[in-house]
Amino acid sequence: MRDVRSEIELKTSNSKKAYEKDSEVLGQLVTGTLSIPHPIYVKEADGSRITDVDGNEYIDLTMGFGPHILGHAHPTVVNAVKKAADRGLQYALHNPYQEPLARLLVEASPCAEKVVFCNSGTEATMYAIRAARAYSGKKKIAVFDGSYHGAHDYALVRVKGDSPIDSPSFSPMGFGIPEETLSTVMMLPFRSEKAFDIIRENKDELALVMIEPVQSSNPRLNHADWLRELREVCREANVLFMFDEVITGFRLCYGGAQEFFGITPDIATYGKVLGGGMPLGAIAGNKNIMEVFSRGANDPEAYTNEGIGLPGIFAAGTFNGNPLAMAAGYAAVTHLRDNPEIYKHLADQSNRIANEINDFCQIQELPAQLLSGLSVFYLRIQKGGPIESSRDIDDSMKEADESFFMHLLNNGVVVPGVHQFHISASHTEEDVSNVIEAFKKAFMAVRAEGLM
Repeated sequence: MRDVRSEIELKTSNSKKAYEKDSEVLGQLVTGTLSIPHPIYVKEADGSRITDVDGNEYIDLTMGFGPHILGHAHPTVVNAVKKAADRGLQYALHNPYQEPLARLLVEASPCAEKVVFCNSGTEATMYAIRAARAYSGKKKIAVFDGSYHGAHDYALVRVKGDSPIDSPSFSPMGFGIPEETLSTVMMLPFRSEKAFDIIRENKDELALVMIEPVQSSNPRLNHADWLRELREVCREANVLFMFDEVITGFRLCYGGAQEFFGITPDIATYGKVLGGGMPLGAIAGNKNIMEVFSRGANDPEAYTNEGIGLPGIFAAGTFNGNPLAMAAGYAAVTHLRDNPEIYKHLADQSNRIANEINDFCQIQELPAQLLSGLSVFYLRIQKGGPIESSRDIDDSMKEADESFFMHLLNNGVVVPGVHQFHISASHTEEDVSNVIEAFKKAFMAVRAEGLM
């Protein structure tokens, strides 16, 4: 691994200098999930490629952590943002930009009757939780082991590995999260019928069950029946049911996971693809639930069930409905609607990647698995059997893992440190062939180092 690191450092001296300079003044570089074995600073991006500040070109599988389903700098989106920018960057006042994108979302999302925009997927899930609590009058929310719902306190939990599979317990993801906050959170076992019993037992205090229909840490598509039963259990228990479609929205297919699985939740959250590459989040749902946004932050002490007003929540942000984000989102979503062949291309090329790499690992007897939910991938290098849930994931081969991604980078392919990656409509068949070949070379290089 020392040799490949030396090779990369020779090719990326300007990235190294930029990293050292940034570290002097920045407490965190970009995001806490970016961590890759060697920092790459991007000068420009186009289509499926990025070029770093040293002039090296790579096939990018980061894709902005998922928003760029059309590829980097798609001309339809870029031109829309330029036109909007010429009219002003931010108004805060009423403007005509939100309604067209909101209407597209209502038409595409089976659960959506009303929409509220915010600035990120994290904000969307945070507001959705607040809305569910206000609407239901109950306090607790439930998440599933292996899930990720953003960077606010109610979502930053991880399962304790030694807790029972059918009754998982959790700990906060880092410090600074009050125990009082976590007392309102429950964790359910993913893809287990035991989750249904826990929901029924806690229905009187459970406001919301939220789920990634395709988990970012465990992408798979073989649990449709379980999701349908989960939907029915929540309905019977009078507990609101939410799809977190921040990743799956407009990516699995135009109607997201709701269309793909044929399941309609009460409420859904969006981000990433919806913004066309600009910062954007959205909450969409049944109009009765969404009414809590319209009523504003009325006084809980003045509210009574006898009818002195209906519950309202505070949900505001300076940049909510920002015209540049609205313009980018409208351009991207309209393009996806008008070019449905994009989804066939994504499915075909995603299946190629997953099948060929997994077949290669099996033939070569390599301890690696590539999990796939169409154009959402998650790679693990570890010993043991098949990965069925996040509980099966470990870091027992961390050195091999780091070496693999260094070799992949040296072979011209960038994958983010979270192991999750994406392809886009701009990734051609040739790009995919090059990605597959780069993976194979990286695997064999790690084996030659004696780490596999």
